Amino acid sequence: MNKFFKTICTGMLFLWAGLFLCTGLNAAVPDLTPEENLWLITHDRKVRLAHTPDWPPMDFLGQDGTPSGMVADYIRLIEKKLNFRFKIVRVNSWDQMLEMAKDGTIDVISAGQETRGRREFMSWSTPFLNLKTTIIVKKQHRGELTLEKMKGMKIGVVHQYAVGEFIREFYPQLTMIDVPSSVKGIRMVCFGELDAMITELPNALHIIEMEKIPNLHLGGDTGFKLHHGMGIRKDWPLFSTIIEKALATVTEEEHKNIYNRWMRLGTPVFYQTRAFWYTMLGVAGVAFFLIGSVLIWNMQLKRQVHQRTEALRINEVGLEALLALNERPHGSIREIIEFAFQQMLELTQSRFGYLALEDQDGITYVVDHSLPDAGRQFRVLNHGGGFSGETKGFWGEAVNRRKPMISNDYLRSNPQLKGIPAAHKKIVRYMNVPIFNRGEIVVVAGMGNKESDYTLSDLRQLSLLAHGMWRMIQRKKAEYAMQKSEKRFHDLLEYSPNGIAIVQNNKVVYENTIQRELMGDLNFLNPGRTPRFHQDDLAGVQAFFRQITKDELKQSEVAFRFYGKAADESRYPPTWVTCIATPIDYNDHAAYLLIFIDMTEAKNLEHLLIIQDKMASLGHVSAGIAHEIRNPLSGINIYLGTIEKYFRNPDKADKIDASIQAVRSASGKIESVIKRVMNFAKPTEPRFAFIHINEPVREAIKLTNFSLNKKGINITQNLDDELPRCHAEPHLIEEVMLNLINNAADALSQVRDGGEITISSHSTGESIVIQVADNGPGIPRDLREKIFDPFFTTKAHSTGIGLSLCHRIVTDHKGRLELKHSSRDGAAFIIKLPVSPSGAR
Repeated sequence: MNKFFKTICTGMLFLWAGLFLCTGLNAAVPDLTPEENLWLITHDRKVRLAHTPDWPPMDFLGQDGTPSGMVADYIRLIEKKLNFRFKIVRVNSWDQMLEMAKDGTIDVISAGQETRGRREFMSWSTPFLNLKTTIIVKKQHRGELTLEKMKGMKIGVVHQYAVGEFIREFYPQLTMIDVPSSVKGIRMVCFGELDAMITELPNALHIIEMEKIPNLHLGGDTGFKLHHGMGIRKDWPLFSTIIEKALATVTEEEHKNIYNRWMRLGTPVFYQTRAFWYTMLGVAGVAFFLIGSVLIWNMQLKRQVHQRTEALRINEVGLEALLALNERPHGSIREIIEFAFQQMLELTQSRFGYLALEDQDGITYVVDHSLPDAGRQFRVLNHGGGFSGETKGFWGEAVNRRKPMISNDYLRSNPQLKGIPAAHKKIVRYMNVPIFNRGEIVVVAGMGNKESDYTLSDLRQLSLLAHGMWRMIQRKKAEYAMQKSEKRFHDLLEYSPNGIAIVQNNKVVYENTIQRELMGDLNFLNPGRTPRFHQDDLAGVQAFFRQITKDELKQSEVAFRFYGKAADESRYPPTWVTCIATPIDYNDHAAYLLIFIDMTEAKNLEHLLIIQDKMASLGHVSAGIAHEIRNPLSGINIYLGTIEKYFRNPDKADKIDASIQAVRSASGKIESVIKRVMNFAKPTEPRFAFIHINEPVREAIKLTNFSLNKKGINITQNLDDELPRCHAEPHLIEEVMLNLINNAADALSQVRDGGEITISSHSTGESIVIQVADNGPGIPRDLREKIFDPFFTTKAHSTGIGLSLCHRIVTDHKGRLELKHSSRDGAAFIIKLPVSPSGAR
């Protein structure tokens, strides 16, 4: 019933407002000086004035962007009285308008409360709009509210509004929360985010009525009135005087006309008016009108219920579409785009759509109803480059403003239809949504030509689907990248020239073709269960693969031999393989990558090189043997001739013994040479055993200690007693050490009396290192490559076989003998022997 009364009152008010406006045509004109008139003429349409965009019903922008409200009416009245036009500058908020006034971007603020801070950058006219401020609360709040009773409540006020400054100054104990606009603040009270909102009384009533918020009411008065005048830039005192004169000519009747036009509440109900008594004679007509109004009201309620129900249904359908977009299997990015776009058109009930992607082709889908029974046929048009200039009319406004846009009168917003392809000129209404990624616009989705106006619900549905589509596209791109990476990895493994296997949880989960051809069905993870591994390599192979099965990788490389078909050396020669193990992550679990390199050809070439080297050494050895034997043989021949002469001359028979001794000495030298050559050419088979390497080393030191002391040479030992055992022949190791110590002693004797030899041993984990170093003259750089050659020597009474024999013995132990420069300017010989896999400390 109250709504009915309100409807009648509203109609009456409109009639009265028309009458008042008609009577105000003969309004007074301000008395201006010639200077003031000249100023107005020169500044006509140049004075920049800004209206508050969201302060209804005082000052706001209508749906078409035209300034509306009480303040706009006062500005138009002033323009009419002065025969002068302002240049309207649009702003987005009250905050922006104040900032623009401060930096001189605008010249006039349409209306505002004068405060101490605002006087610093603007002059303020006599107030022409005096408004009470009220407290808006939920209807559940009972009793009259005042500012003194609001302690502990969350109170909203528009940012930089004068009423906020007043309350913060005089009531500092209150909790004040700034909001961007009155509409936002009243909505926050409605949804419980604020306890109260303070704003002007007309503003509050207008928002409650327009937003149709039923659960709010006026809770009380703040006691603070706002007196709004025009703000004028401070360096224009002449224009301030002109505005004062214009405001002074505004009559009381003109004030009432403007006020009554926008203030519809507080009007007497119809039965308190004179019109009620005139209508008493038409009771039947009033009753009919009342019944009709009730019916209309009921229809409106039904329509609102239907709209809300339809909105809920659309929301549900939108969620279902979003769920289908995420759960539906999509074979390509194009399928994702087309499916999402169909859902956008159906949910928004649009007959036209546009979709542009920053890194895809711009795609336009058009609903084609040229055939009555064709249904919804989608025609696809591609525009290369996404946001092309040809289609700027679709996406330009959303991209420029960086926010969703709705235009239910598209011809008015783009009358020239700029940036619209010729095939799509018939656009009635349109909305579009930009999608951002890290601050950059990546998608613009637009819908057009819905039969009814687009709403915020349509905008939300479009935004949700566009965001969902973009996320699905990124997921599909990630899947493509992962598939490409997996294929690259698979190709790298499959087409590698080496055999590759992946072992996970003690199982071979992958083998490439080369691996299958190289190893066949050989169970390399269990080398002890197959006879096809070479027996000399079996222990090392078992130790290598045992650490992989136990996930304790320490040794990353092993070399071994195996037989491809059967354990029969006579029919099938062994294959030499080097295996390298590397820990990797395979299918999100730890695994080992094994690379098998076929070294058979390299070993064969190495064998040929050894044979060639031996043949070359044989020629060198033959020359050395001939040289070593020729001298004693020459002596033997000479002494035999002498003995023959002495036999013929009995007087010289006593000299035969000396010649015989010389022959024996020469033959001994020949025998020594032959023995050394035999040891070098065909050494005795070593008898390996697990030994502590320091034992033969100490034995060699003990044997040479006496002779070294006689020469004044000091020997220093730095032997590690914690060395692991190794596989070696102690007598051969002792022979090597004796040779190296004696060589060091000979080198020291050539340059000085005395000297020092240091013998040390230590372990590197994989090998045992023995070093024999002296502080002698060292070995010249040009001779270092030849010292291990047989019969090479720089000493006068040496065969040159000692170091080559030492090198042979160390090599037979699968070790290495190296020469390095000593830290004390002498020579250092280093022996490296491998640690036995089963060696223990």
